[in-house]
Amino acid sequence: MNARNLIGGFIAGAAIGVAAGLLMAPYSGEKSRRKLMRGSSKIKKNVVNYVEQSLDTIRTQVNDKIDRIAKTGKDTLNHVSEKVKM
Repeated sequence: MNARNLIGGFIAGAAIGVAAGLLMAPYSGEKSRRKLMRGSSKIKKNVVNYVEQSLDTIRTQVNDKIDRIAKTGKDTLNHVSEKVKM
């Protein structure tokens, strides 16, 4: 299972849970709104954390690839320079 599906499922489940809770809640409108705000804040926090982690992973992968490409280019340049000197 990939992380994107897992997080998507989590968000959908949380949204459904909040909606079901509101429909079945024996609370007043004001109290229900407060609970909804707290629930949506938690969801927002989770989504922000997931996006930040994903961006960190992507940055790391991109930087690793750039480093590998730079090293390959440098090695190739050195190899060609040695061949030309011969």
